[in-house]
Amino acid sequence: MQTANLLVHPSLKRWLATGFHSLGLGLSLHLALLKTFSLPCLGGAGCQSIIHSSYGTVLGLPVGYFGALLWAGAILTPDRTKRASLLGLLAAGSLIFLCIQFFVLRGFCLYCTAHAVSAWLALAVNAHAPKRWAALLGVALAFGGFGAARMYAVTKAAAVPTNAGNSWTLPAASGGLPWLGEVTSDSPALVLSLDCPACLDLLDELTRLPLADTQGGPAMFFKATAQNEALTHVFVASILASAAPKRESFLASTAILLTMKEQALASPAQAAAQFASFFPKAAAHLEEARRLVTAQNATLTTNKMADTTPLLIPVNGKAKAFFRPEELFSK
Repeated sequence: MQTANLLVHPSLKRWLATGFHSLGLGLSLHLALLKTFSLPCLGGAGCQSIIHSSYGTVLGLPVGYFGALLWAGAILTPDRTKRASLLGLLAAGSLIFLCIQFFVLRGFCLYCTAHAVSAWLALAVNAHAPKRWAALLGVALAFGGFGAARMYAVTKAAAVPTNAGNSWTLPAASGGLPWLGEVTSDSPALVLSLDCPACLDLLDELTRLPLADTQGGPAMFFKATAQNEALTHVFVASILASAAPKRESFLASTAILLTMKEQALASPAQAAAQFASFFPKAAAHLEEARRLVTAQNATLTTNKMADTTPLLIPVNGKAKAFFRPEELFSK
């Protein structure tokens, strides 16, 4: 009987409300930051393809920012009715996004699901207002997670061997493709993966950059895996099949690839089949594309490249997981 009384004690419910609100705000803001900065989800299988899909953006902003505003309002308003309305919006929105997650994108995001659970539990104890400092705790959780995700990406990039004191330099290695400009002795190397959210975001930026005045470009390497090799092969083959200058062909193929971004992230094999339908002439160049990609991956494997992508490797200096697209080019 004492245990039952403890479970319904108002002070306990207020602490629970504070915890649910803090967690909800923290997760919402954390996911928004991951999408904004194209960072990986730590330990979240399938999280990448979910939060980096087009469904994760409204009016050009990650949906997490709108969710964070609702959570902040729910924490700070003293009015129970207004708090219930805000939490109702969060609970309904999270249910919609869960349906998109499971039935449209056919994936699972641990963080998104935990956010939905937080919203419904907060609504269940809505009669008890959370403590005001829940807002600060939520923001601290969000930026703590953001810092951990960024450190993870930086650490993996730092694991790549530097060129200093080494006779090998990736830009000069065999297999680097000069599709964004002439590769010179000063060119960096760019390592991409076509089912990597940050890589696709970078490619999107490249299609919008004014490249007319740029000459030298990076030596491009495509990291192929068992999941994305079919997409990588047909993408490379589409460029080989084009009679246009390679930079134009690369940007044109990239623009088509970006129209199926969600599919490339969620199911690269299906994206490969759809992409091939746009470039029927690519079939004649698939074998050449396979040889190119295989040679590139042999170079990356031999030199113990990290899994982090995109990755910028200057001729001299440490590999970078974060860089400006302009760093790829020389005037």
